[in-house]
Amino acid sequence: MVVSLGARGVMMITRDEVEHVPAPIVLQQSTIGANDSMVAGMVLSLSMEKSLSEVVRYGVAAGTAATMNSGTQLCEKQDVDELHEWILAHV
Repeated sequence: MVVSLGARGVMMITRDEVEHVPAPIVLQQSTIGANDSMVAGMVLSLSMEKSLSEVVRYGVAAGTAATMNSGTQLCEKQDVDELHEWILAHV
């Protein structure tokens, strides 16, 4: 199970582990579509056969990237990749 904590990141809970992945601090323009972007990032990672921890980390990056855009714009890959690198360095 994955639970979004908004700006505080995500909790992933499996039968064997509990993991908190914090979200990078960014200038938020809008939260519209952040959860959709998080799920899309997770699905993309799952389709690439990444580990569950990696799936959640990429999802957090995608969800956070979506908040950097105004209105209903979703995440941009360059932002996702940069935030993902930050997450990998800080988690």
